[in-house]
Amino acid sequence: MERLVLQKLEKPESSTSVARPIRPHDLRHVSILLIDDDPQAQALIEMALIDAHFERRIEVATTAAAGLERIKTGEHDIYLVDQRLPDGTGIDLIRLAKDLGTDKPFILMTGYGSGALDEAALREGAADYVEKHLVGAHLERSIRYALRDWQASRALHDREEQLRQSQKMEAIGRLAGGVAHDFNNLLTAIIGYTDMIGERTDVDAATAREVREIRHAADRGAALTRQLLAFSRKQFLNPTVININESVAGLLHMLPRLIGDHIQTDARLGTGLGFVKADASQIEQVIVNLVLNARDAMPTGGHVTIETANLSMTDDHLEAEGLTLEPGPYVTLAITDTGIGMDEATRAHAFEPFFTTKGKGKGTGLGLATVYGIIDQSGGGIAMRSAPGRGTSIRIYLPVTTASPVPERPQIAPLATEGTETLLLVEDNDAIREISARALRRRGYTVYEARNAEEAIDWALKATRRADILITDVVMPGLSGPNLAARLMQQNPKLRVLYMSGYSEDATEVHGTFWGGVPLLQKPFTPSQLAERVRMALDANPGQ
Repeated sequence: MERLVLQKLEKPESSTSVARPIRPHDLRHVSILLIDDDPQAQALIEMALIDAHFERRIEVATTAAAGLERIKTGEHDIYLVDQRLPDGTGIDLIRLAKDLGTDKPFILMTGYGSGALDEAALREGAADYVEKHLVGAHLERSIRYALRDWQASRALHDREEQLRQSQKMEAIGRLAGGVAHDFNNLLTAIIGYTDMIGERTDVDAATAREVREIRHAADRGAALTRQLLAFSRKQFLNPTVININESVAGLLHMLPRLIGDHIQTDARLGTGLGFVKADASQIEQVIVNLVLNARDAMPTGGHVTIETANLSMTDDHLEAEGLTLEPGPYVTLAITDTGIGMDEATRAHAFEPFFTTKGKGKGTGLGLATVYGIIDQSGGGIAMRSAPGRGTSIRIYLPVTTASPVPERPQIAPLATEGTETLLLVEDNDAIREISARALRRRGYTVYEARNAEEAIDWALKATRRADILITDVVMPGLSGPNLAARLMQQNPKLRVLYMSGYSEDATEVHGTFWGGVPLLQKPFTPSQLAERVRMALDANPGQ
């Protein structure tokens, strides 16, 4: 007898990104693959299931090799396998199928039973073991129980995959945020010193040109850190009540210049769209990033469709999209292209920072990562459908807000940034502290420096004059900026405060205090921006 021989194949990688989880199987319709060389086997199974509470479709394979080929397609819900086959045993077939990654249930059938065979079947992964003369009494129940057990284990597997993916993205985000925070400190010093040189009148043209190039490089670095902070959900957002249709409409006129005439853009905007609370500029960034990503997937041309709609998300809809949001009303923004699409392995990493399928030097791998971070930080969710040759559809869900839009008051910069007040500058980064102090002294202020909160408190206790404003980093070794402000304001209730920070977790520290309205200057900043914010803080009315 020819035995079953199979070359072992590599298991496919499972998708761990935003791939849609497998839906629970409908037990009213069951597709069965029967692997048995007995000509009467199908009739026997049909008779055994004649009173079953589910409709069935039975396909027959008469050899282990033929059965294995059909198992690879994944088209069936359950496999009934005879132990004795012309080219092998049922247990061997189950073992090979499991090695290939098949997780659907097997039921082993045999004309004779034994305890050893029963144990061997279960050891190889069979869901049950049925003797043929008992199929009429037991098979229908075995199929139902096997499918329900498979459903439960599959649901658990999907949830574990979602948890692992969430933990992985959180860890990557924490790393990216930490790198961006440290890099922002470096950029603040670089930008500060280049601007200070630029303000000098004794610099020759060649040096000035070189300094400008340094500044341009620093600006590009600052843009990169903003993308990292967006992915890690640590960037500063200015959420307002907006209509997504207005964001899309405002970009439609510029999209052809971004993506080229070889790509057609179609907008299908829903009517009566609900309001959402998000940062308008960041939502525009999301749309631009997704459209550019679509463009890159269609080098020879294609079609991009931008759609918006209201949608009431149910538990079933959320589960189908693989989202962990709360059920309720949402606004959806979908961007679909007719490009090359992505395979499962690419989809699994699509939202990770620095992952790119583009050639060297043609992309940072931060486009989708930035989108992911912005939407997550805005309280929404993102889902993707894509397949090779079938394009990509990315759908964004943002919760509807009941708040109404409020006209934004323009913030007017001061006409002058000079002053004669006394400033207390507290920053543990030496480079930032030094360049900030120099920039402010150049504008006429008297500046006292401290490396940490303890030095600042010591100065305040011993100084013969009071500071008009405290300029402090939010997070420092020892006492934090907000706690330092609390201590100093007990001594000097008229003290103004300006916080400096590298990312929004620091802002959370600020807003956790009872003076959460204190202005906060985001790093990296320029000497001019620092001077403007200091002047505005000094000139602001108390409580403003």
